[in-house]
Amino acid sequence: MEIEDLLKTMLAFFQDIDKRLEKLNNELSVADIKQQEILHYIENHNLNAADSCKIIKLLKTVREERREIKNEQDVIQSLKDTFADKYKNKFVEKDLIQALKNLKELRERQNNPRYTYKFLTENLEVKDER
Repeated sequence: MEIEDLLKTMLAFFQDIDKRLEKLNNELSVADIKQQEILHYIENHNLNAADSCKIIKLLKTVREERREIKNEQDVIQSLKDTFADKYKNKFVEKDLIQALKNLKELRERQNNPRYTYKFLTENLEVKDER
């Protein structure tokens, strides 16, 4: 990974961690609603063996989705608590943005070097030192 990619990733981490956590909270709410709907369906219907198998498979799928969301939520919350909240401030984001700008300018200078010759002309002649 290049330095620029690393800086962009760090900036995105600080800028987007709260949005990611909110998105996961919303996904968890949807999974909880799905689970409750399945349980209400079971409560309100007499199910034969085939329907019982279908509803159990559906409940298992919803529970697996929910577990994946909760696992990711735990990781993101842990990073937020131990890292992002501690260091997240406008100064860090501003410094990362400035570092990206500086890196871009440096690369442009490196790719298009300008040098003022003191002793040579553009025609490879030695300038008169007088």
